[in-house]
Amino acid sequence: MSDLRKEIEHQFKVHGLMTDENQTDIITRKESEPAVAVVEEVVKTTEPTETVAVIVAPKGYTEKFASDFKNLPSEWQVFLSEREANTEAEINDYANKLQNYRSLDELFEQNRQRLHNLGIEKMQDWLTGLAWLDKQIDEHPAKTLQAIATIYGVKAEFPQLKSKQPEPEVVARLCQLEHQYRDLTSYLQNQDTQRLVDLIQMFGRQTDPDGNLLHPYFDEVKQQVFALLNSGTANGIEQAYESALWLNPSTRARLIQKTINAQTAEAEKAKKAAFVPKGKAEKTERPLTLREEIAKNMAALMD
Repeated sequence: MSDLRKEIEHQFKVHGLMTDENQTDIITRKESEPAVAVVEEVVKTTEPTETVAVIVAPKGYTEKFASDFKNLPSEWQVFLSEREANTEAEINDYANKLQNYRSLDELFEQNRQRLHNLGIEKMQDWLTGLAWLDKQIDEHPAKTLQAIATIYGVKAEFPQLKSKQPEPEVVARLCQLEHQYRDLTSYLQNQDTQRLVDLIQMFGRQTDPDGNLLHPYFDEVKQQVFALLNSGTANGIEQAYESALWLNPSTRARLIQKTINAQTAEAEKAKKAAFVPKGKAEKTERPLTLREEIAKNMAALMD
């Protein structure tokens, strides 16, 4: 048995891939058994109806090792073939990388003396600097080129790119769109104003079941009502109307007088109702003066 077979069988046993049946079969084989150098053949297994294709020895094997490879168990043939294929793929990958590295090494060697004078001793430092410089040129082209020119003593200026003036057609179109936008905004504002006016007019025409106006002072204060709603000071037409009554001098005076008359009538009524024949009459509250009534109503309005 050759040295290769001995080593393979040893490794087969170490990894637990050698069964007793395989070991007995290998040992009983004659070393003088001729090795047929064929690429692929079919051998019979223990079951007469099944056949197994013999795996071709890796192309890197010599004739002697290829002959011994034929006699190995199928498990070992698969293992060695896959390992050889993976090894060959890794070698090819390393070869490609080495070729690229060799090109970089040659380029670095051509500039070694000049780079040494600049304090650059390693190719990695050189490539890192080039990558950083490329990034700066991409992000700040004018400043970077100006700095390079200054370092190398070159008189040059690299002004920043000025913004391009838009074409006259573009300017004209933008002006047209601006005018259209203003017209549309004005139209929408007029529409909103008209809707507000319509709502205020409907509010002023409301009546009770007897046909009496619910807001008798509306015509006098409708301008104040509109102003309060348009400015957002009042929350709703009802609140705007109540506020407008006290903001308008004419309606405010009439409301005050109406309140005084009502309070006077209530006081007289209370005075008569409070008379007690046996004993002292109960004290009634004094009616508010005009100034007090105005202050009270203005305080309520401001709340």
